[in-house]
Amino acid sequence: MLKILNALLVVGVLVAGFVIYSLEHRTRGAERRIAQINDQLAQERENMQLLNVEWANLTRPGRLARLARKELGLRPAHVLQIVMPDEVDGRLAERPPENPAEQSSDPLAAMLKGLQ
Repeated sequence: MLKILNALLVVGVLVAGFVIYSLEHRTRGAERRIAQINDQLAQERENMQLLNVEWANLTRPGRLARLARKELGLRPAHVLQIVMPDEVDGRLAERPPENPAEQSSDPLAAMLKGLQ
């Protein structure tokens, strides 16, 4: 009976040792994975800082104004170009008639209207 109990205890100790070893192995693997992820995060943060610096360089107002003048032919707005909303009606072209054939004295338009 003691031999069976001793054998069971030895098997129990071996099983416990195996479980502890496998847990340690998985824990170390998870620690390595965490370290890799932390390295990737640090690299991505560095990339983001570089991109922010590049964005700040590309969106400088002086650079954008120079590009707008050179590539698009844009110039700064003049004071005379700024109008109030109530002045817009006076500056717009007159609206054309809805159906030009009705208000025109053009004989061809009248003939086309008659054909319809």
